[in-house]
Amino acid sequence: MRSSAAGAALAGLLLCVAPAQAQVPGAEAGGTAPAPAPYTGLDLVTGGDYAPYTGDDLPGGGLVTDLVRRAFAVGGRRYDVRFMPWKRGYDGVVAGRFLATFPYIRTPEREREVLFSDPVMEVRQFVYLSNRSGMEFNGRTGGGDSGGLEDFQGRTICQPVGYALPAGLEAVVGQGRLTRQTPSDLAACVRMVATGRADVLVIDEFSGAAAIQRSGLADDIRVADRPFAVVTLHLVVGRGTPGAETAVAVFNDGLNALKRQGVYDQLLVSHTLQPAP
Repeated sequence: MRSSAAGAALAGLLLCVAPAQAQVPGAEAGGTAPAPAPYTGLDLVTGGDYAPYTGDDLPGGGLVTDLVRRAFAVGGRRYDVRFMPWKRGYDGVVAGRFLATFPYIRTPEREREVLFSDPVMEVRQFVYLSNRSGMEFNGRTGGGDSGGLEDFQGRTICQPVGYALPAGLEAVVGQGRLTRQTPSDLAACVRMVATGRADVLVIDEFSGAAAIQRSGLADDIRVADRPFAVVTLHLVVGRGTPGAETAVAVFNDGLNALKRQGVYDQLLVSHTLQPAP
């Protein structure tokens, strides 16, 4: 690490993402759960290797997978969840082969293709830097899409296939002032940053810290002191899918019910620890 302070910051994040094994009440907390409707034939789909949110190796399929299943169950709907590469799953949702996918942040391109649910959760995006790079992120004008972009000019950013860059960084790439590398998955991006083949990775604090922890390369990566931005994660349904608006409404109602019942907060605790402010 570049300094003991940076090391402490990254270590703190790594401690935030260890999935807990505690059991939580089902969606029926505070009342009797409605009987599930017959299976519809359209699956939900998500990607793997995105701890603590989704992964077929995580308890309950990950935090967001667990939330999505329970939110639909409140409305009496039962869906299977399939894990596959992110781009294939998203393209399948846009084409109507699957009902919905998750978790996704809003981008202008996605807004044209899918309907977004209410926010499933809010997260901070952090800037992860290679110790082999001289790049710094200061966020001098507030970070996010409105500031700090000058720190990325002339650098190489890693963006896994199926993921999206923040709009401001996408614009810098489009202007030719930032080079983009797009390996197959998040783990590959972590390795590229750790070995200096990319200068930087911008991703939410939980999945970034979990991926670094799994890689065993924490000593080769540092995290900037300031977050890049705050974003929300959503379930999305293809705009052309029959019943798309109804599916989103059912999910939103179920999600709100989980929050009223206290199940939502219990799931957050059972799947991940919240970071220190």
